[in-house]
Amino acid sequence: MNLSTKEIAQLLNITIRSVELKRYRLRKKLGISSDENLNDLMMSI
Repeated sequence: MNLSTKEIAQLLNITIRSVELKRYRLRKKLGISSDENLNDLMMSI
C-alpha cells in the first residue's frame, strides 16, 4: 500500500511505536534483516 508508519498508525488508531514494533516482530518471524525493504518483499510475494 506504500503507506508511511505515521499513516498506518492513524488508519489503525494506534501509536507509531506500535507499528514499528509490529514490523520488527514480523521481520524477526520471517528472518529478514532490518536493511531489507519490507514493502518490496511483500509486493514480490
